[in-house]
Amino acid sequence: MLLWMVLSAVFASLPRQAPDEHVVGDVVRFLRGDRTLVNGFVRVPHRMLTRVTQGPGSFAAYRVDFRVMDAQGTVLATDAWSRRVPWSSGAVAGAQSVEPFAFAVAPGSYTVSIAVQDSASGMREAVELPLTGFAARPQASDLLLAYGIRTGRTGDTLTGAGEVRKGNLFIESAPDLALTPTHAALWYYCEVYRDSAGTVPWMLRVVGSDGHAIVASPTTTTAIAAGGGPIAASIDLGGLPPGTYTLALTLGSGGDTVTREAPFRMGGFETERAVAAAAEGAPADDMFSQATEATLDSLFGPLVYLSKQEELSPYEGLTVDGKRRFLREFWHRRDPTAGTPENELQTRFYARIADANRRFRESGAAQVPGWRTDRGRVFMQRGDPDDVLRKPQSGPDRPWEAWKYTKERITKFVFLDLTRLGNYSLIYSDDKEERSPMDWTTMLSSDAIAEIQRF
Repeated sequence: MLLWMVLSAVFASLPRQAPDEHVVGDVVRFLRGDRTLVNGFVRVPHRMLTRVTQGPGSFAAYRVDFRVMDAQGTVLATDAWSRRVPWSSGAVAGAQSVEPFAFAVAPGSYTVSIAVQDSASGMREAVELPLTGFAARPQASDLLLAYGIRTGRTGDTLTGAGEVRKGNLFIESAPDLALTPTHAALWYYCEVYRDSAGTVPWMLRVVGSDGHAIVASPTTTTAIAAGGGPIAASIDLGGLPPGTYTLALTLGSGGDTVTREAPFRMGGFETERAVAAAAEGAPADDMFSQATEATLDSLFGPLVYLSKQEELSPYEGLTVDGKRRFLREFWHRRDPTAGTPENELQTRFYARIADANRRFRESGAAQVPGWRTDRGRVFMQRGDPDDVLRKPQSGPDRPWEAWKYTKERITKFVFLDLTRLGNYSLIYSDDKEERSPMDWTTMLSSDAIAEIQRF
């Protein structure tokens, strides 16, 4: 995992024209029910950043602003988040950060607008990405290329830098993906959608900039379950000359054939030298020592469920190394079996956080975790509800769902999708400690209110 974190920081150093040094974004579409799930990535080149602090532990910082607009220009979803990066990373040619994001849309045409602003200088760059939500079930999703795909293990449920999660697979990707001569494995992920279970034949081609196929794989088959399933694998492209290429994945046979394509680059040995420079002195394998500051902050945030502000307040003023020490000491104090290799409480806690992120992350940046949403917060505090009533959009009502807990006393929570993009807000609870808008009954039809009362 560390190798690919290093690679993702230097792949932008390939000998390209000026656009390679600018903010770049990409989006990939998947089908989820009657909606299009969009996974996107934006690359932030560190060359646009200015040092915020001086001396040891100095850093740069940037802000990402994200919004989704429909064809009429109406803003449907917005989000914003900030990141810090060690200033030393700027010494590596082509250093960059990759920011994943995710959201869902109904059929239609959209524009994804992403702006990155340097916190110190105010320098700002923006990119706009056109997007079309699937109008009907496609034969396959878009093709997602990756530096690596790993299978999650027990207790290994947190996504790393540049990763998105698909089921039990963690996929590390980036816009304008680039390989190097000695790290030439190109990974790919595509979902196939079918009514019934069966085998699907498929094959790969690597196409050069002149349109001619340079590499072609033999046809193979993959078993796909009813409803659909993924094709995820890699192809070794060692020896491929530097340049720009397209990976084409052809699925099916005869009239049931579809091809999905995605571009990538192969770098030269100058990129290998940058990788070696970045990797020099890399820390030993450790959950906190390998983590970026953004990852450390993501591990720190959910601790509000375990501790009071007095204990947590010193964290914000610490250096990156200080944050690592803080997290180690925090969990050391709570280790139920001190002296053993595993801190069981820490493992269980972050597994639940990962579960909340997977189940309740809503539209916006992938780094905005699900545990911070209303549903994720209730899940973290109370666990899974004993009963759930879900209602997709129908008639006058927007999508809503009701949760009921029954073990101690019957308690209800009602969440409403105010944006119709999968963003559920808590609008009612009969728990006196919870906030409930006074006018929540005006947000639903009388039929929905009666159904909630009977639930």
